[in-house]
Amino acid sequence: MLGWQPLNLKAIAVGLGLILSVLATNVEAGVFGWLKRTEIQWSPEVHGVIVEHDKPVVNIEVKRRLYYDGKERYDSVTTDDTGHFYFPRKTLKVRRVLFDVSIALELYVVDYPSKSEEDQVFRLSTLNDLDYRSVDFVMSDIRCELTAEAKVDELKNLEIPGNSAPNIRSKCTFAHAEIALYSDEEIEQQRLELERIIDKQEGF
Repeated sequence: MLGWQPLNLKAIAVGLGLILSVLATNVEAGVFGWLKRTEIQWSPEVHGVIVEHDKPVVNIEVKRRLYYDGKERYDSVTTDDTGHFYFPRKTLKVRRVLFDVSIALELYVVDYPSKSEEDQVFRLSTLNDLDYRSVDFVMSDIRCELTAEAKVDELKNLEIPGNSAPNIRSKCTFAHAEIALYSDEEIEQQRLELERIIDKQEGF
């Protein structure tokens, strides 16, 4: 009877040690998981054209500004003889945090409307990342009219339809707007549906 007790206690001790080791590993993974860097999309590829009075603007500088939680990056390209320009995709490695951070993608035309001035033709600002398929669609074929008034468009959330997505402020039109943006009719339908829900809740 006494002979197996030390072995039994030893087995219990080993078992407890294994349990504590697993728990410690899981806690460590949880804690240090927040310290690991993850890659986010800072900007998709941008394919665009700059026009003025619907005519291509050639050999003009287009500047891209990227912002993330205090970090800024700039790059620029020159339009070709058809007014087209291109920016490659940009990613950023960041540490996950417990709070939201600001992220933005902006496009400027340099030395317009006059020397040493910059005309912002596109701005997208949201929180945390730009990993939206609708953003990829929008930026894949963008046409910016320098003489246009800036307008606001509402992106669709294609990953989770019905959920919110960022707004765009720009002087541009988009070849894939039907896929990526809400039309005026769809926005009006959403407004009417919201009013209906509110009226129903209030008992009218």
